[in-house]
Amino acid sequence: MTNRQRVAIARIISDMIKADNIIEEREISDMKLLKKKYDIQTGQVAESRGIRFSEAVNELTELDVAARLELFDDIRLLSLSDKACVQKEALLLLALKYCLVDVDRYAVRVTPTKRVKPRLIACPTSESALSDPYIVYVEGKMDENRNREISEHFRLMCTSARLYGVNFIYIPELVKEFMSMRQDYITDVIRYMAPEMGDSEIERIYDRLRCMTTQSFFKDVLYDRLNVRVDRDIAPSLLINIGTSVVPYCVSDGPVQYYTEFLCLPLYDETLKVVDDVLKAYCSYVSMQFTPVVNADAGHFRYFGFYKALFDFLIAPPSVEPDIIFVGQNVMTDRYEVIFRYSKNYQKMMRLTPQAYEAYYACVRGGMPTDAYNHLRSVITRIRSKVDNVLADITCRDPYKPVKVVNRYKLLVDRTKVFERKYLDPQMREYKDVPMKG
Repeated sequence: MTNRQRVAIARIISDMIKADNIIEEREISDMKLLKKKYDIQTGQVAESRGIRFSEAVNELTELDVAARLELFDDIRLLSLSDKACVQKEALLLLALKYCLVDVDRYAVRVTPTKRVKPRLIACPTSESALSDPYIVYVEGKMDENRNREISEHFRLMCTSARLYGVNFIYIPELVKEFMSMRQDYITDVIRYMAPEMGDSEIERIYDRLRCMTTQSFFKDVLYDRLNVRVDRDIAPSLLINIGTSVVPYCVSDGPVQYYTEFLCLPLYDETLKVVDDVLKAYCSYVSMQFTPVVNADAGHFRYFGFYKALFDFLIAPPSVEPDIIFVGQNVMTDRYEVIFRYSKNYQKMMRLTPQAYEAYYACVRGGMPTDAYNHLRSVITRIRSKVDNVLADITCRDPYKPVKVVNRYKLLVDRTKVFERKYLDPQMREYKDVPMKG
């Protein structure tokens, strides 16, 4: 088992223990046993604070089937340490079931050569606690048969989901609900939730709500605005919120980032059947009773569950994308350094060998020929791995990693975010970061 996999297991254990906001003595005892079983060290527990639950689960998909099943059984027993599996714990188990235990069983073939498996994705969002779980249908392009089927069975799926305290969301029905309200009422609510926004921005959000479709919710809101990186032409799928993942930076003055995380489940059968499977699995885990959600009266704005999440997504700022500063050789360590600068007071360092630095520098300047890549394959692979580790707290890391463009390898990061450090004195005490040319 690799270090990254032990870090991932530590994150999953931690999230399960904290899920009900109560840390009991038996849970700590069981955690110690699991740390011993999986040989998890204190440093790996600390490192796990810097990754999301979704990253942890995706990291463990490389384990063999038997190891994944054993881990799932261990985590399920941990959820019952206090004799009850609450809502958040059940949702985490649901994610583990589909993404680790049964991931191949529920894969969907979308082309003769491509299969899509259940996976976890994350959206940067505001601080929030899980209130009501929800299931929302998304697609990358219009699937008329799916939409016809959902329209026909919408009320039945809503009723079934509400019996378990879950909301089933179908964007066209949601739009109808918003359209039944007065425009000035909705814009006043938006203005209350985001007082820093101007009138034109508020009108834009209202227009987006009024015209939203299953495709535009995914493409315009989740994919383009929040940089959720799954296939932009996503196959018909269900997004099931499993809670909020908290990723604090590892410095005292760094901000804390919050991510709403989803189980992305491709529709492997009729939508009604898949929803029923999900609810049955969820019910088999949860041991707490819920009060069914009732419909709000017309003119009552529901600020919970998906309704709150939707507005959080619409008014959230774009995810943080740091500047890149090529520093060069550190005379103290002889290592070559690249800085990722998030803000004036917060940055991260990536140290490279001279060969890796030269390759990374070439990728951002004008690109490195692919024939050169054949001799530097292991170097480029290590660079990509280092970027993943250093930038673990941002959703979209791909622009910071070398990718093939025709016959060259390049960085696709915005050129305005790339700088080069110029030293102003021989002792390298004073410097200036200037935009990189070329």
